[in-house]
Amino acid sequence: MARLLLHVIPQDGLGGAEIAARRAAAAEPERLTVLALAGALAGPPLPNLQAPGALHPFSPLAAIRAGRLARDYPVAVFSLWKSALAMLACALLAPRTRRVLFLHSDRRVHLSDTLATWLGARLAHEIWADSRKTLEGLAGLAPAATPGRVISFLLERRPGRVRTAPAPRFIYWGRLNPLKRLDRVIDLFARIARDRPDARLTLIGPDAGSEASLKAQVARLGLRDQVAFTGGLDMAAITALAEDHDIFLQLSDQEGAAMSLIEAMQLGLVAVVTPVGEMPVHVTPSVSGLIYREEAQAAAEIGALLDNPPLFTAISAAAVDHWAGGRLYQDDVVAAALDLAAREV
Repeated sequence: MARLLLHVIPQDGLGGAEIAARRAAAAEPERLTVLALAGALAGPPLPNLQAPGALHPFSPLAAIRAGRLARDYPVAVFSLWKSALAMLACALLAPRTRRVLFLHSDRRVHLSDTLATWLGARLAHEIWADSRKTLEGLAGLAPAATPGRVISFLLERRPGRVRTAPAPRFIYWGRLNPLKRLDRVIDLFARIARDRPDARLTLIGPDAGSEASLKAQVARLGLRDQVAFTGGLDMAAITALAEDHDIFLQLSDQEGAAMSLIEAMQLGLVAVVTPVGEMPVHVTPSVSGLIYREEAQAAAEIGALLDNPPLFTAISAAAVDHWAGGRLYQDDVVAAALDLAAREV
């Protein structure tokens, strides 16, 4: 099977873009290669996963390497703003290769992100995004004529368990990053725990700038016996832990596809989320989850739901059903690349 797609990411890691790229590389070893521009591999090695070890994604040598490698592929995909220099190198060194800007957030976080995204959008033959909201966030940065498409971030089909006897057992997994607003999660949990001393919260994920302050917050609120930090875990371990939990909390300020939410709903957890990114597309209040708008409202709705097992069960079942039969990420990526490679641009 011929080479089809080179997927360039700034670094290998535990973010949604990196995990999805790895999954596609494992599923399509002959057609798809992943190139991490900087750093070492963060997970198991794969024959079609390369990392030259540059110190920074904006290294000119790493960019040139990406541009030269792109000559061997009909399509090259560049994820995140830190891949912009590599995308420029591809345009110069592999002009026949179709270029894709792949975005994973609905907003730009600083000027460098804005400028790099603006450049990438003008170099791209097509723009892919993890959600419709992410595509909408490009307004004013991307040429109107550049085609865009949403790629499914359903990585695998997971068997779910519908919850029938809810308890105040809360869980989160993902990076411990300020944008994830785990301080908000802890404050919400503290309010609920005042009336439910059996409440428990498990926070899963590697430190990305928040762990020390979060642990200090837990100590200040007197919750050390009720909140557990596990560090980073693989999906098998997360799934096993989730079996003993009922409610998933994702109260981020910013999201794209929200991969953890997809996983949690598949597992049958009832999700409480903020209305950002793609999350409100998947979570309909009191149908497939709950929407957090402010602390008192969310605490009251969670409490009422815990006291209404039939409704909790119906929401858990709806969450599982929402993702049944959805398109898998690797299938969507390959189909999109084949379509772009065959189309005149």
